[in-house]
Amino acid sequence: VEFGHEVNDALMRFFEQCTRFVQEVDKNQSAVIDVQKFKQGPEMMRVQEKIAEHLGVPSSFITYDLAEAAFFLCTYEFAVKAINSPWCQLFDEDDAKIIEYASDLREFWKRGYGHDINSKSSCILFHDLFSRLDKAANENKLRQQVSEAVTVQIGHADTLLPLLTLLGFFKDTVPLTSTNYASQTQRSFRTSHMMPYAANFLLVLYDCGEGGIRLQPLLNEKPLTFPGLTDQQVSVPLYEDVRKHYRDLINGCDFETECQLFNNPAEV
Repeated sequence: VEFGHEVNDALMRFFEQCTRFVQEVDKNQSAVIDVQKFKQGPEMMRVQEKIAEHLGVPSSFITYDLAEAAFFLCTYEFAVKAINSPWCQLFDEDDAKIIEYASDLREFWKRGYGHDINSKSSCILFHDLFSRLDKAANENKLRQQVSEAVTVQIGHADTLLPLLTLLGFFKDTVPLTSTNYASQTQRSFRTSHMMPYAANFLLVLYDCGEGGIRLQPLLNEKPLTFPGLTDQQVSVPLYEDVRKHYRDLINGCDFETECQLFNNPAEV
């Protein structure tokens, strides 16, 4: 079955269109300085030393890039072919957690909570999402046929993570840094859980009769609870309450304004 579709990179690849994000984060090495520091830190150095010991080579031979490449070969073969690759023998569970943290650290500073513009770059998708929900909810209230019962939008992890961040999901009390790996073992921001292969984020409207119109968020088919609405009886709060919770973003969060690159007054 073929379905009509359109390519809208301005909407689904907003991160390429947001000048401020591109200049201040994506092309700015200092924006991810914590990632570089962690790669050169004691935890990663120990991983590299253990690999060198396992292979019987000088530790100077094993760089972070080589260790990461070996780990990816291990994980890809396991994920794609369901085999325990020989590459996996170079790592134990502690090593895997350290490399996972390095990856999470990069996503935190590059697409997540590390910089405000990371999430604000998704304002255009946020507004598109709520405009579709508003339209369906209003049509339902007026007892009209819902004109767009299902909308499927396809993007990348780079599309999904800023939106999840803008909505406030998986936000830890303490930011991820290069020096607090040991205290972040129970962190919420764990991209392997948030964005596995074929990650998907669903927002489902329900007409509950006298119970009102309600909205349920699901990530990878698992129900979520909207941040700040934890006092709701279930993970399906009233749509009106969700809109109130995000009213500042709904009334603001202008993509053009947020993504405008302001010159430093000293440089003008």
